[in-house]
Amino acid sequence: MERSLQIVTEMNSMEEGRENKNQNYVKIWLSREIKEPLFSLFLCTTGDLITGFTIGFFSPSISAFPAIMVLIPASIGMRGNIFASLGSRLGTYLHTGQIRPDFRENNLLNQNIFSSIALTFLISFYIGILASLTAYLLGLRTRTVDLILISMLAGILSAAIMILFTILIAFLSFRRGWDPDNLTAPLITLIGDMLTLPLIFISMHAIANISLLGKMILLLILLFPIPLSVIYSKGKEVYSKILRESIPILLACGLIEMFSGSILGKNIETLLLAPTIMVMLPSFLEDGGAMGGILASRLSSSLHLGIMKVEKKIPKLAWKRFATMHMLGIIIFSFIGVLAHFITHFLHLPSIPLHASVLVALLGGEILLVIVNFMVYYISIESFKRGIDPDNVTIPVVTSVVDFIGAGCLLSSFLVLQATLI
Repeated sequence: MERSLQIVTEMNSMEEGRENKNQNYVKIWLSREIKEPLFSLFLCTTGDLITGFTIGFFSPSISAFPAIMVLIPASIGMRGNIFASLGSRLGTYLHTGQIRPDFRENNLLNQNIFSSIALTFLISFYIGILASLTAYLLGLRTRTVDLILISMLAGILSAAIMILFTILIAFLSFRRGWDPDNLTAPLITLIGDMLTLPLIFISMHAIANISLLGKMILLLILLFPIPLSVIYSKGKEVYSKILRESIPILLACGLIEMFSGSILGKNIETLLLAPTIMVMLPSFLEDGGAMGGILASRLSSSLHLGIMKVEKKIPKLAWKRFATMHMLGIIIFSFIGVLAHFITHFLHLPSIPLHASVLVALLGGEILLVIVNFMVYYISIESFKRGIDPDNVTIPVVTSVVDFIGAGCLLSSFLVLQATLI
């Protein structure tokens, strides 16, 4: 009898141990998969309140210079493409022990910093040219040198701050036991949004009173660092690899971003008549890109660490992370709809009903995430199979495509729901 009681007691203890172990596992899963990214995405969305407010506040400037709407998606997207990729690489270096989060001078870190600066100069110039060409094709009045200068000034001014914050986010999160892959993409997106849009309008007003000759001289000064970046690349293997793998992708992404800009430019009258959608747009696109960035960083780290194998079928780990993105999307896109409604109301702009604003954001966002999940997975797998670092490729492609597809998803959901709900 005593032996039986002892066995029952031991079994109960083992069962309690399993329950505690399962509870601990669930807590860790919730923290890693839900709480950490949700925290950063909420910060990102709240920060986009400033971006949405900026769009609403500067709507008279947009009406006077509508070509600026063509530049905005590409300029904001470039910040995410370059610096979220930097953050993703830092996350991989920290996970694999290639760098330590101690802020000491490190050759690997230096080459990553200088490559991000070089990419900023080059891609800012490139998207300025593309924006000018797109505006011309859409019949929007502009001057090429103006859009190039606005693009480069906003890019350069934000780059110094973006580099500092990218390193701080990656290092400090790793020090505190958080996964940098859950934080870098959305928080860098947040900072990029908060900086880029105001700097675009500040740059636009700054060059307004400069003569054409003065603009040309300023442009030559800003272009000077580009050839210097080629000279610096000699003997810098990591720097050269980042540029070699990133430039073709970023050039293609800039072209894709222009499709997003052309959608906005073509529908500028609709956006001005429905300010809620225009206010919602930056948060919607950037949070969609941030969630794609989180997924891309996680899959890249999993591939580098050997946790996830390259297989013909999508593995269970990837499906679980797809589901997590949709769970996050329900919360975040609903929040975006609420914020957009109250911002337009606060600015005394024409607004759509609260429930309609939430449903537009939620429908467009969930459709977007279906596309993003599969896109991130297949780009990560294919690049890894070909010996290309997914950290250099996946995030730029995804964030650029999200801007293009996301604008279409949001406008389409608005038009579909407009007849029944608004």
